[in-house]
Amino acid sequence: MGQCMDGNHKSGSPLDGSLVVRELDRLLDQDRAEEAADWLCRCLSESRHQEDWQTELTVLNEMMGFYRNQGDRKKGLLAVEEGIRLLGTRGIRESVTAGTTLLNAATTMKAFGKTKESLPCYEEAERLYGRFLPAGDYRLAGFYNNYALALMETGDFRRSEECFQRAMSIMEGLPESTLEIGVTLVNLATLYDSWQQGEERVRDCLLRAWDCFEDPGVRRNAYYAFNCRKCAGTFGYYGFFFMEEELRMRAEEIYQRNRKEQDRRGHEDE
Repeated sequence: MGQCMDGNHKSGSPLDGSLVVRELDRLLDQDRAEEAADWLCRCLSESRHQEDWQTELTVLNEMMGFYRNQGDRKKGLLAVEEGIRLLGTRGIRESVTAGTTLLNAATTMKAFGKTKESLPCYEEAERLYGRFLPAGDYRLAGFYNNYALALMETGDFRRSEECFQRAMSIMEGLPESTLEIGVTLVNLATLYDSWQQGEERVRDCLLRAWDCFEDPGVRRNAYYAFNCRKCAGTFGYYGFFFMEEELRMRAEEIYQRNRKEQDRRGHEDE
């Protein structure tokens, strides 16, 4: 995927997965997508140069999510292909790590129009998560949310609803999951519309979702901003124009604040 440069890491120096994710999060917190892409590209090159396949797999997983969110089909699907290949060559198909990689791969495939092809990856991820994770693990909630979206696209509405309900049931037992419940309710509204379950059910889901975004206990950080952007259009599509505009505005304010804070810190370090 090419070589890239970043000032926070010197070529040949030790690189690990935690550094990859930490620096990526810092850049995304400030909505600096181009620099984030450069960072991931550089990390992939470095991990391969150091023959560090664990970090390479971390980078490929992060690439799947990043390029999916950026809408870069070619690079996203290439990351999927290389991530699945790495699982096979390293013989780690029976692990939570494999389950997470397959979930990321499936979700990326679905995002780029390969929903039917993604289903075996979802099914294998479900098997691995069921084998290695406790019943209330947060990763299972994320899995069921994403699997539900794929099932909805294939027209399997009843199973999709069951997966959304499973996801919410898990999240209701976890601390600080209000925002994730809100996002699931937005997805559920879309399902009920596609399933022709009536405007009232759609409206109820969206109003409950809005309450989650409004909850004073939810932290207004970059993750919140990301989900505001992701869900805003759905609110607008169903006629909640004030909520759509409010979510977009909140996201921009958070990203601007993060960029200003980083600039201030940069000046202090000079």
